Amino acid sequence: MTPGRTLIFKIFILLVSQSTILAESVHIYVSPSGLDTNNGLSATDPLKSLQKATDKLDDTGIKGKDVYIELMSGYHDLSSTLIFKHGYTAPVTIGSYQHQQVHVTGGKRIQSNLFTKVTDVNILQRIPHEAHDKVRQIHLPDAGITNYGKMSSYGYYIHRTAPLEVFINGQPLHLAEWPNKNFINIDEVPDGRNGKRFTYENSSRDSRWVGEKEPWVYGYWYDSWADDSIPVATINSSIHQITLATKGRFGLKKGGLRYDGKVNVHSNQGGYFRVINMLSELDQPGEYYVDRTTGILYLWPNTATGTLQQTDVVYVSLLHDCIQLASGVNNINFEDFTLEACRRYGIAGIRSSHVKITNLEIRNTGSYGVNCDKDCRSITVSRCDIHDTDGGVSLTGGNRVKLESSGNVIEDNHIWKFGRATQVGANGISPQGVNILMRYNHLHDGPYTCIRWAGNDHIMEYNHFSRCCHDSSDCGAIHASKDWTMRGNVIRYNHVHDTIRYWPGAPVRGVMLDDQYSSVNIEYNVFYHNEIHTNIGGGRDNIVRYNVFYDATSSSMQVDGRGIAKNSNPGSLATYLAKMPINNTLWSSRYPKLAAMAHSSRKGYPEGNQIYHNVYHNEHGKRFIAYSGGMENDTYYHTYENKHSFSSSDFLSPANNDFRLQCTAKEWANGVNFPQPITLDKVGPRYPYGPTYLNKGVKPTITTTSYTTGPCNTGTVAPETNIPRGSYLPDGTSPNTLITNITNVGCWLLVNSCPVDSKIHGTFRDTYGEQHEQAATDEAKCLARAAEMWRHCGSAKNKPVTVVYGPTGAMTFGGDGCFVADYGCKNDNRPRFERDYYAEQHENASMSEARCLRRAAPQWKYCGSQRDKPYTSIFRPTGAISTGGAGCWIKVTKCPADKTVKYYFYDSWGSSNLDTDNDVDECHNRAGYFWRKCGSHSQYPVTAFYRPSASHVTVPKTNK
Repeated sequence: MTPGRTLIFKIFILLVSQSTILAESVHIYVSPSGLDTNNGLSATDPLKSLQKATDKLDDTGIKGKDVYIELMSGYHDLSSTLIFKHGYTAPVTIGSYQHQQVHVTGGKRIQSNLFTKVTDVNILQRIPHEAHDKVRQIHLPDAGITNYGKMSSYGYYIHRTAPLEVFINGQPLHLAEWPNKNFINIDEVPDGRNGKRFTYENSSRDSRWVGEKEPWVYGYWYDSWADDSIPVATINSSIHQITLATKGRFGLKKGGLRYDGKVNVHSNQGGYFRVINMLSELDQPGEYYVDRTTGILYLWPNTATGTLQQTDVVYVSLLHDCIQLASGVNNINFEDFTLEACRRYGIAGIRSSHVKITNLEIRNTGSYGVNCDKDCRSITVSRCDIHDTDGGVSLTGGNRVKLESSGNVIEDNHIWKFGRATQVGANGISPQGVNILMRYNHLHDGPYTCIRWAGNDHIMEYNHFSRCCHDSSDCGAIHASKDWTMRGNVIRYNHVHDTIRYWPGAPVRGVMLDDQYSSVNIEYNVFYHNEIHTNIGGGRDNIVRYNVFYDATSSSMQVDGRGIAKNSNPGSLATYLAKMPINNTLWSSRYPKLAAMAHSSRKGYPEGNQIYHNVYHNEHGKRFIAYSGGMENDTYYHTYENKHSFSSSDFLSPANNDFRLQCTAKEWANGVNFPQPITLDKVGPRYPYGPTYLNKGVKPTITTTSYTTGPCNTGTVAPETNIPRGSYLPDGTSPNTLITNITNVGCWLLVNSCPVDSKIHGTFRDTYGEQHEQAATDEAKCLARAAEMWRHCGSAKNKPVTVVYGPTGAMTFGGDGCFVADYGCKNDNRPRFERDYYAEQHENASMSEARCLRRAAPQWKYCGSQRDKPYTSIFRPTGAISTGGAGCWIKVTKCPADKTVKYYFYDSWGSSNLDTDNDVDECHNRAGYFWRKCGSHSQYPVTAFYRPSASHVTVPKTNK
């Protein structure tokens, strides 16, 4: 071997040996039956405690290597919070040994045979009679437990620290309370909203509350979207009055809660409560009470038998957090075990990075199962089963100023029952920061929001949401609020259903963009059985497209313009806007509309929203979009090309939550490139979740073979026969009976006086316009000639020019001022053409086309909204017109594909089947329908006129 080859060989051997060293791993074994005096380096010589195992991570020969802490079967009760104090150069993985059943707890087990029946006469006098034989007690110090914790406030976005809690066979108990369901109405608030006293509805039950050692109350004190718990100072049962120890955060009000199913009364929200932590109300299975002065725990077991058997596993929580990652900790993995019985967080971190939490079951925590605060990067929470917590996963990460991605991922998790005590603000997922990816999760059965996000460039996709917001109002299954700078967020390919309101107050929604939240793309989702599927609360630049909206109980969407009012969140929005460098190169290139908006005087206007290419189906009478505050305006909400499916047969199998399109919906979808909606088997966890021993989350195969699909059903009724009257100013909807001395060919001008050219006079064909401006074949170009000729004649006052387009009879005027054409107002039945003096004198309408034309709809309503008396405003300097009146009217430029379609007509079929007379969106959507029906020719646009608001939509949209 030559010297050169020898050197290469030595280098190769060195590299191989180094890679072997780098790849070397260490396994540390921990067993509940082990000893901390063992070395822990074999399964036959395990340590006893996790604390001892983590202490060994810095030992010589272990430090710097891949380490696996192997947890052997059983319950690993932590004696103190498991704290990782620094990061690691190589990954440290804590997981089950050979997928055995492992529980890591922040509590202690109490043997069930230590519980006894209650025999103390004084206690039996306090406990309801029906509970005497059911309640069991234990003196906690006899079980080695003296840390009872303390009651503390929870509710509305507080991360709760629970007192000692009790769990039987993994199921949580709750503090004894009354009512067991529902609430008590506040009757009077003698000191006003900011006082501490209130009376409540008369009840003899409160006599038992007197003498309670540590009474608290919990409720929705003012609004049904804000809960709070408060300690009680005194209870006066003789006058049914409670005095609070501290003022509530939201104030007090008289309650109006009803249990007759009428939850839609907004004024009935708030002002109701229940009493908690009262021994005298321990009256049903699953309740408990701790007397902190005697150390006695009382409980009614929530077992199937209502008693405790030797095999029942009873745990109480003792530790604040079960696992803590100190600031900057990295390279930690947790996998394949159950983590439970923590008074606050299951896993808590600050500025952690490169942490993987995989296949855990996290349950029975006082607050979030996982909480990583400040700037956490590259955190992955995957395939976990998180339930019976007070919040699921809360991650904050990334740099918003620099728009640096967090790299955080929350995927393939099952997160449910995540609001055990706190109802509002204990969210399924709380992402904050930049670019957190939330995908393939199943979130359900939450009292408030399933995902409440804040920040930029988050992606929420392929998730399954159900039964969110079930204990509050004014909530969204997916929810964000009050910051113009939080842009670039995407909600796509999700199933969102059964977000239904059961309490008074504002509606609940599938997606809620609250308080002017802006620039969200909501696309390719399937929404069904929600009160409102999606709302836009006055925000800007939101896009809602390619969604299925099925069976809303109120309306498919709700939009408003709340920001136009100057008192609508101006302080917080302006403050957040000022904190971000929105004008620097990075921000202005990423969010150009934000930089432009920041310098606008119309920040609060909901401009730039687009709602298009959605398909929706509702019961008759339920609207596609409910507008609040006159927002039916394309500048605010540009709504077009949405498909109303009037029959459920347009969907493959709604009963099986399969909303793939068929029948007329499929025909429409093909015309607008609407893809088939995502099916339920393509959302939610892709893999089994939770520890292996649970065997949960195996995805069933969904086929369509069992579906029974009927024939396509048009579901239509006969067209409306009560046709509204056409405009008094002929517009092509009916023959022109005002100008009769012309033919139905060409463009005609009527000039009574032309001061600058006396040869122009009388009624004649506009040969110049026909030869040079296509006025003979284009109605719009013909009608424009009136204003042009008036200007040619010198723009003289009171010397108008009339133009008539022969083929349709449509006409207008060129001249000065703002005029009106109608059949009379109210009881006056005299048709008229006259100057709109009021508009000219008070609104400067003679000089403004917009101010003149916007008079049409309100004047029609002022005159009685009569079906046979439309009202047309005419701005003579341009010849532009606008008609307010009844009905939806369709104007077709040309219809090559269907010669039976008229040029300009009342949509009688839409009136009887789609309620187009009363629903502006249904009317506007008909423009797209007829444009496609006529062959989808870009040179032949179709316009739908909704006359009750004098609004219109043209498809395809023109630049005119």
